[in-house]
Amino acid sequence: MILILSPAKNMIGAADIPNWDVRPLSQPVFLQEASFLSKELKQFSPWQLETILKVNPSLALKAFEQYQNFRAENGNFPALLSYHGLQYQHLSPGDFTPADWDMAQERVRIISALYGVLRPLDAVLPYRLEMLCRHSFAGKRLYRFWGDRIWKNLSQTHPDEPIINLASQEYAKAVIPYAAGKMITCDFLIPKHGRLVCIATAAKMARGQMARMVVKKRLNHPEELQAFQWGGFTFQPRLSSEYHYTFAAVE
Repeated sequence: MILILSPAKNMIGAADIPNWDVRPLSQPVFLQEASFLSKELKQFSPWQLETILKVNPSLALKAFEQYQNFRAENGNFPALLSYHGLQYQHLSPGDFTPADWDMAQERVRIISALYGVLRPLDAVLPYRLEMLCRHSFAGKRLYRFWGDRIWKNLSQTHPDEPIINLASQEYAKAVIPYAAGKMITCDFLIPKHGRLVCIATAAKMARGQMARMVVKKRLNHPEELQAFQWGGFTFQPRLSSEYHYTFAAVE
């Protein structure tokens, strides 16, 4: 099985952790596409990026500086360490052993608006771009720009294995139209006002913990995910189906 994750908005680079030491870095598959997208964004001023990326002036200026210096082929920091949101804090790759990194490289994929698909050891640079960006690249919004390329990359790597969807709706949407019968989505729900709902922060933490479990315990089969227990979340058979696993923190 292959796990897909969303990226995080917050990123760090090699300069933030100067003494990092992991396996040799790999090259992202879609470097040409990342280069095209970054060059398109490089032409805009900070105040234009503020509108395009829907960010505040401070973040727009940071994104402007990133794109002015961006060269896709110069990535120098592993993707799994670059993203710094809640999901990645709970995945906690900082303590991965060499064998853990090998497992992650085999089983974990990050869906990226800029890079398309990233393996944990793919060499990247910090950037700011989300799939929901409404700017047209070569006349296409990002979902159309990427089309089925992300799915083809995922399915060709392990053609007979299911995709485990641990991504947010924004990023899963880049894969779902092409993945009928081959994707299992995991939902994490908590009780609120008498019903079970998805709370983004709790779901992000649980996704990170589940990905960590897969890496650390060397899990290879979807059914093994049903043993996941963390933060009160447990598998709920009555709320689940063949292609939809529900984990709930029930009282």
